[in-house]
Amino acid sequence: MAVLSLIRRELKNARIYFIPAGELVDGVTVANAAWPDNNPVTNWTAYQFSDIETVKEQKDIETEDFKIPRASGGYLTDSEETLLKRFWNATTARTNSTVKQLEHALPIQVASGVAQTPFTQNNNYIDGVLLLEIQNKNGQIIERTQVWGRLRLVTSGDVGPSTAKVEFSVEQRESPLNSFVAY
Repeated sequence: MAVLSLIRRELKNARIYFIPAGELVDGVTVANAAWPDNNPVTNWTAYQFSDIETVKEQKDIETEDFKIPRASGGYLTDSEETLLKRFWNATTARTNSTVKQLEHALPIQVASGVAQTPFTQNNNYIDGVLLLEIQNKNGQIIERTQVWGRLRLVTSGDVGPSTAKVEFSVEQRESPLNSFVAY
């Protein structure tokens, strides 16, 4: 394995796709352990969050400190860290039906001209499969993360003279199909 081959400068952009649980895509009902492939590519492109401006990976870490006795006397403080969760915050200037579903707590995705009763869902999230593709400045995919995730709307954007910025987060959840590939 050539670890040094990944040494590079990176000017990155991202594409984010999120298929909600229960969606039927190319004969597969999306669930924790059942995801569609990307053949045809429209399996995923129909679920793309357009024009992603920023993506920031974050981790929640719990730290526990221990006092370890030294042979010469006194103590040394040693910290042990445990990764509790990993998630990505992203922003875009474009909305979609999934964002509107979360914004108004609707039971199903928004369809143009179809009325739904707002604020009927108690959950402030949608579970599904996340595909995060990181590209270099030439548009080549350099990293691909595919995980079971929990999508939350952070803000649907303010009304005002400038374009509303949608911010959402996706928390990685457990699945036997979770994967990461660097190219």
